[in-house]
Amino acid sequence: MKPFSIAALALLAALGACDRKPAPPAEAPAAPTAPVAAAPAPTARPLAFDQTDPAAKVALSLPAEIANYPALHALLYDREVASLRTFAAKAETDRKASDGKFPWRPYNRQGQWFLAADAAPLVGLRALWFEDTGGAHPNHGGASLLWDAAANREIQPKALFRPEADMTVLDKAICDAVAQAKTHREGAVPLSDMFSCPKWSQTVLVLAPSAIPGKVGGLTALIDPYVVGPYSEGDYEVTIPVSAFQVLLAPAYAGAFGGAPKSPGAPDGTVSVKMDVK
Repeated sequence: MKPFSIAALALLAALGACDRKPAPPAEAPAAPTAPVAAAPAPTARPLAFDQTDPAAKVALSLPAEIANYPALHALLYDREVASLRTFAAKAETDRKASDGKFPWRPYNRQGQWFLAADAAPLVGLRALWFEDTGGAHPNHGGASLLWDAAANREIQPKALFRPEADMTVLDKAICDAVAQAKTHREGAVPLSDMFSCPKWSQTVLVLAPSAIPGKVGGLTALIDPYVVGPYSEGDYEVTIPVSAFQVLLAPAYAGAFGGAPKSPGAPDGTVSVKMDVK
């Protein structure tokens, strides 16, 4: 056997080098993942708003308890102030368009909100509003807001009930309560085709506090003037105890209800909360 020459050994070494694959480059270390920033908390809003100019006076008052729910506070304050500013802008447009034959009487709109009930997870607010645009008489009425504190969002009244619930049960309870309240109000016009009883969804529903602390004892239906009688008859406020509609409640909120309403109101359906009109 002949020994390999130096040239042959060099050739074999070169061929072996060609067959070897280069080592992959080292991977760069992964950059650290930045933490996801939490959603900023709503900026604290005031509890009142007041604006007066030559065209209109508008004002808003919120309950101190609303500060315990910053998202609710921000939503309601921003919504109400936007509405009041729109009202004031319309008043300014009307003032500029007036013929000047009579002195301008500034428009007026005011709203006062109150805590109606706080029964986890439900928070209920109610409002009285007053509006004067220079007509034959001022107008007034009620409003409400339902808040799910666990979900941190507003809900509509229909969310309180099961989707398949027979809501004629609540309709009848409200109608019977209005008819009974009319018997205690002097000069009240009986329910008829002209002034028929509204369905539950045509009223303003407010959570009624229970005699059991931390529970809702029923629902109060606020019914504005002209709905079940002439303007001179005024508005109605009737409270339906939870026992009359317990079977209708959605499971998510049924636990918030219990006991009897703490303050069912006067027999004639009058409102006990008074509004300080300035």
